[in-house]
Amino acid sequence: MKKEFYRFRRINSLIGEFEELENQSIYFAEPESLNDPMEGFRDLYWRGDFIVWRNLFRHYLLCLERLCSLLIISGEEHPITTAHMPVFSGEEDFPTPMYQKLFVKITNKFFDNESLIKFIESISKRTTPVRRDELFFYLRNIHSFALEVIYSEYERSGLIPERKNKNSEADKPICDLLSQDFIGILEKTLRESGGDEKIANAMFSAHHHSNQQMDLIYRYNGNFDSDKKNRNLVIIEFPKEYISQIEKLVFPDWYTACFMSECKSSSVWGHYGDNHSGACLIFNADVINEKPSLNLKGRNGYSSTSGPTYGFSNRMFYPIDYIQGYGQIDFFRMLGRLPTPKLNSMWYTLNGSLSECADDMIKSEDSWRENYWANFYRDVTVKSKDWSYENEHRLILASSLDSFSDPKDRSLNYGFSSLKGIIFGIKTTTEDKLKVIKIIEKKCRETDRDDFKFYQAHYSPEEKCITYSEMSLLSFTKEV
Repeated sequence: MKKEFYRFRRINSLIGEFEELENQSIYFAEPESLNDPMEGFRDLYWRGDFIVWRNLFRHYLLCLERLCSLLIISGEEHPITTAHMPVFSGEEDFPTPMYQKLFVKITNKFFDNESLIKFIESISKRTTPVRRDELFFYLRNIHSFALEVIYSEYERSGLIPERKNKNSEADKPICDLLSQDFIGILEKTLRESGGDEKIANAMFSAHHHSNQQMDLIYRYNGNFDSDKKNRNLVIIEFPKEYISQIEKLVFPDWYTACFMSECKSSSVWGHYGDNHSGACLIFNADVINEKPSLNLKGRNGYSSTSGPTYGFSNRMFYPIDYIQGYGQIDFFRMLGRLPTPKLNSMWYTLNGSLSECADDMIKSEDSWRENYWANFYRDVTVKSKDWSYENEHRLILASSLDSFSDPKDRSLNYGFSSLKGIIFGIKTTTEDKLKVIKIIEKKCRETDRDDFKFYQAHYSPEEKCITYSEMSLLSFTKEV
């Protein structure tokens, strides 16, 4: 059984720069390059015991220390980016024993602060989920103290000269929140409102909104030196960027190739079909157990002698779910990118005790893994109702064991028999049509095929949409 799917392409991609038609290739794009800025968005939240919260603050300190050390070494000479944050690393991954001992000293001094420990204990007892804006609020309030601890230990170790200006009240924001019983009052307010988390979300969202405005004001007034990008990342922008980076600990990077279940929308032709001057490829998908898939050739492993290996495998079509809202992800219970030993040492253990956040994985790793991947595919196949006119289906390329960051590894090949036909757009030029026909004729001759179809798109006054008609006079007969 077969099912048709449509893939709109610009002429330049099809027969120009990328030669997708000649190569029979399908490119899997990164989410950032797609037209919806909310692609792959996940409603992350943080909820856990003291163990995982303390380990999060230790991880924050580890990532911050790495950027501080790079700032000392390079100043503004070489760019420091968020990619330099060692989000997948632990204390055992330092390059030298001396460096590891330095970080142990930094960690000990950081957690020797009683106010910080009480602060973390308060956060761990929050009864509603902590979302991005609230986490940002907490990290921003401990950031100055973390910096002071790092730089004071650099001084003691002789890595930097003694500073003239030391922040002796770096932990004041933490102490103030404790003296005001900030989290206690928040919890009391939530109880009185019946535990409605919208109150907390609104409060921290308002704070984040104000912080964004103040940041713009400071930059506009020249309070921040815009030329010192490295320093600004470490001193000012780090809390926000850290939250974005640790999302990588949850799910692997993913890439997608987009298809449609129909091709009648003028908007779709206009946007994806190169303003109607491109073409639409018609693919015949195999339907196995009521699930359509396309057989594609790509990298599927490695050989110790010859390097990467390649082969065909079925890639399933996932229909896009057009809904309002996005799936929720429990950060501490969905840390799927780390090997179990590192997951335990970095996040789930403290002084011999195991976090409750590890319970699901310990109870049944198979069930946990099944739920993990169900959440992954749920979130990469969701778009808002605004996009429902597209009727999109997509192929997904992702792996927890492999990386597809190199674009050449994301260009997969289909068998020519999977391509049923091509629809020319209303504005596709004759010259481009002839180039496409010539490529297809060559492939039909090579495969002894005579059933390939060409179609011409046009506007139908009766149906009031874009339809297409077979160009039945265009055919290639088998050679005798």
